[in-house]
Amino acid sequence: MKKISLLVLAFALLTAMVSVQSCQSTKTATASKMLKFNFEKGKSYDYEMIMNMDQEVMGQKMKMDMTMYYTLDVKEAEGDTKIITSTYDRFKLAMDMGGMMSIDMDTDKPMIADEGTDPKKDPMKMVNRVFGAIKGKQFQLKVDAEGKVLEVTGMKELASSIIDSMGMDDDDPAMKEKMREAFSKQFNDADVKSQFERILYIFPNKEVKVGDSWEKSTSMGGEMPAKYNSTYTVKEIEGDMVTLEENSRITSSNEQMEMNGKVKGTLVVDSRSGLVVSADQNMDITAKMQGTSVDIKAVTKVKGKAN
Repeated sequence: MKKISLLVLAFALLTAMVSVQSCQSTKTATASKMLKFNFEKGKSYDYEMIMNMDQEVMGQKMKMDMTMYYTLDVKEAEGDTKIITSTYDRFKLAMDMGGMMSIDMDTDKPMIADEGTDPKKDPMKMVNRVFGAIKGKQFQLKVDAEGKVLEVTGMKELASSIIDSMGMDDDDPAMKEKMREAFSKQFNDADVKSQFERILYIFPNKEVKVGDSWEKSTSMGGEMPAKYNSTYTVKEIEGDMVTLEENSRITSSNEQMEMNGKVKGTLVVDSRSGLVVSADQNMDITAKMQGTSVDIKAVTKVKGKAN
């Protein structure tokens, strides 16, 4: 009789556990969340963006690891549009050009210049000075509820400030202008806009539930201009956290380069603010330049936190 009672009790407990799990699963499956970019005025948010890229050109392998740390301070709000000041907190770059050349830079670990050496005659020292001058510099973003970057301002002023802070002689204006042009190719309004849109322009600005999908199109400039056609699908809702699956097609066709590829990723978003808590994206690209095929594999990781 005692054994039967224990079996009945065990069965009752098992039934209760299954019932609770079933309710939780149903709740997750049927729950909906408003999903939009909704950073709060007066608050700041930190982003860490890591990219590891491997390329192969004519059998020659090249590797690049880049990490950027930003702080986004929400200064103003115009309805659903946020005015944000972004600060470069840290910038790291490591490159291995197949044994031909290697670069290892970190704004938190600047190279020590040898006394009596002219940095203008050493490209690595010049690049190091640029990196060191980036730290702490700011620019502004205007972002709407879908995460679309409507405007970027302050990049020209940022470029001038960096070049001026490098201590270059005013009696060599040609060198200053060359440095300004080189910097502007990597840090300009259009490229910064596209960089941030790849992680911010992901929101449908509406209530979503598991299984819902929507599409976004973004563009990347710089040395490898491309168009991204992305589909985001809600895979899970747990509390305030919404897990999205990304599937993107990459295309580009111009005189310099033809490019095709894809991105598969998973993003976890805090629905209260639109903060991307984490993102893992895998990219596979084949680019053709002047008859030469280049295979590129990249892994991007993003971590975000509210202060």
